[in-house]
Amino acid sequence: MSNSSEIVLDVDHVWKVYCRNLKRAMWYGLRDLGREMTGKGHDRTVTGLRPGEFFAIRDANFQVRRGECVALIGPNGAGKSTMLKMINGLVRPDAGKISIRGKVAALIELGTGFNPILSGRENIYINAAVLGIGKRETDRIFDKIVEFAELQDVINDPVKTYSSGMRVRLGFSVAANLRPDLLIMDEVLAVGDVGFRMKCFAHLRDLIKEGVSIIVVTHAVTMLRRVATRSVVFGKGKIVYDGDLPTGSTIYEEMMNVPSQASERREEDQASSIARIDEVNVLNEQGNPQLEFHTDDKLRLQIRLSARQEIRNTRVIAAICSPVHGKVASMSTEIGRAHV
Repeated sequence: MSNSSEIVLDVDHVWKVYCRNLKRAMWYGLRDLGREMTGKGHDRTVTGLRPGEFFAIRDANFQVRRGECVALIGPNGAGKSTMLKMINGLVRPDAGKISIRGKVAALIELGTGFNPILSGRENIYINAAVLGIGKRETDRIFDKIVEFAELQDVINDPVKTYSSGMRVRLGFSVAANLRPDLLIMDEVLAVGDVGFRMKCFAHLRDLIKEGVSIIVVTHAVTMLRRVATRSVVFGKGKIVYDGDLPTGSTIYEEMMNVPSQASERREEDQASSIARIDEVNVLNEQGNPQLEFHTDDKLRLQIRLSARQEIRNTRVIAAICSPVHGKVASMSTEIGRAHV
């Protein structure tokens, strides 16, 4: 068991309350500020919610150790981004405590922290200064940052002249090469071209070996396996699982497999079309209904269709998709062999 000196981030029973109404939220904020100034601050988890308020984070409690890459996953609105903002110091918890040992670098949205008027060179030094890194140290790693970003020819040009891809490369290179103790990444694993993305993953693995701790938030769960070994799954503001990545990914997939308004709209569209799908059954090789399959198992799909008029030379295409892994498999009947 690692000792406490190896803990880089300690989220200790943290709560966060938001208000859906802007005017009411501003009024609550002024009242809370006044109570704090007069020494009458209170624990929001004890006093409960006021009209219009809701818990964005509920009693979150987890730690990140040195050299560990942790994935925060969950559906939209689960509380992941709120947690990142509190870890990064942009938002204060209403209850609980967040402790960080060392420097923090955040890749919330690559390139947004750059001054568009200044050159890439000037932005590198400014970002380094924000992290508390002096000019001498930045001079030492400057060429490495530029080389990694592949921007040697334009590093002295204003950032406003850069393409979005160039800003992505510079943003990642600055944050990752300045060697923070904790690197926070929010939905940035799927950006950039494939070649640069693979280089980023290799660099992240090197950072982990050197003892840098990383927190990753993304819906592209398949990419997490390249760097993360642990997952913290959020659901409705609460941590519902903290453990290995495969189990966390499965739980996330189950959370995402809930009927949505989009599926209801698809049913409405089907009702007005010429043909519609009435029933789909998943069968095993023997033709019996089965819902769970393992690798190399064979399955059959039984699809019942109906149509308002005869449709000839029809082909039926079926795809098996996963919210985590994307399209798993697809199959179709032969063209012209099906009639509805």
